[in-house]
Amino acid sequence: MQTNSVREAIPAEVSALAVGCEDLDPFALDARMGAVVRARQRIDWQTGRLLRVFLDRRLYRLMGFSSAGRYLIERLGSSARKARALVALERKTWQAPALGDAYRAGDLSWVRAFTLVPIVTQATAAAWISRAQEVTVRRLGDEVEWALCGRDGVTPVAPPPAGATLDGWQTCARTESELADSEIIFTAPASVVALFRTAIVAFTSRTEWYWLGCEELLRHVRAEWTAQPRHRDPIFERDGWRCAVPACTSRRNLHDHHILFRSSGGENVRHNRVAVCAAHHLHGIHAGRDRAWGTAPGGITWELGVRPGRPALLRLEGDRYAT
Repeated sequence: MQTNSVREAIPAEVSALAVGCEDLDPFALDARMGAVVRARQRIDWQTGRLLRVFLDRRLYRLMGFSSAGRYLIERLGSSARKARALVALERKTWQAPALGDAYRAGDLSWVRAFTLVPIVTQATAAAWISRAQEVTVRRLGDEVEWALCGRDGVTPVAPPPAGATLDGWQTCARTESELADSEIIFTAPASVVALFRTAIVAFTSRTEWYWLGCEELLRHVRAEWTAQPRHRDPIFERDGWRCAVPACTSRRNLHDHHILFRSSGGENVRHNRVAVCAAHHLHGIHAGRDRAWGTAPGGITWELGVRPGRPALLRLEGDRYAT
C-alpha cells in the first residue's frame, strides 16, 4: 500500500524521465533533472506544513524520540536543517500570503523563498518575489542582507533599484535604542568555546552585557584586518574577495582574469579584469565551457554551459538572468 501511495504521489511525466537516461548528453540530463526538481517543489510546501504540525505538537516524543532532530534523521532520513527551514518558511507564509502563493505554485524554490524570510512582508512581497525570479540566489542573499542592515526595524523595506550597487550597505548602522531581532548560536568544541568566551570577557566591562563585549571584539578584529597592508592588486577588493561568476560563492584560490584575453589584445586595465576562482577560470572559461564579455565590474555578460551550435545553458547580465 505504501508503494502505491508513493507511485501516486509522483506525477507520471516525472516517473518516465528516468527511462533511457543513460544515453543522454549532460544538457539533456540537466533538462530532465530540472523537471524532477520542479515536481519536487510542488510538495516542499506540503512537507513544511506537515512538519510544522508534527514538530509544534512535539509528536516525536510520543514515538520515543528524544528530539525533533533525532526523529528527522532516524525516522525520515531527512536533513534537520532543511526541515527546520521548511517549517520556518511555512510560518512566514502566514504573515505574507503572497509569498506562500508563489512558493506553493512553484514560482519560487524553497531556497529562494527561505532567503526572503527575514525581510519580506505582505506589503513588499510582490517586489521581493519579482526580484527573486530575476537574479541569482547569491545576488538575492546580498540584497536581503543590504535591506536588513539598512532598515529601522519597523518600516517594510523593498528591494534596491535594479542594477544598483550594494557598496553602501556596510556603512548603515542601527539606532542605539533598537532591540536585537536575532540570535546567534555558537557551537564548537569546549576548548574553542572557552577561548571565545574569554576573549569576549576581555572586551566587556563589569557593568556591560556580554553582547556589548562581543560587538567590541568584532570591532577590534575589523580594525586589525583593515589596518593590514592592502593587496597590491585592487581587483580582488573591488569584487568583494569573491568569484564574480554568477551563482559562485567561492572566496578561495581567486585568479585575476582578463575578460578580453591578453592574447586577443586585451589591455591590463581594471574594466577588463575580474576576480574568478581557479575552477571557473581554468576549467570553465579557458576550457570553453563558460564565456564572458563586457566591462567589469557590473557590465559583464556571462554564458554558462556553452555548447557548440546551441544556446548556452544560462545567460546572465551580471547577477541577473538575461531574457
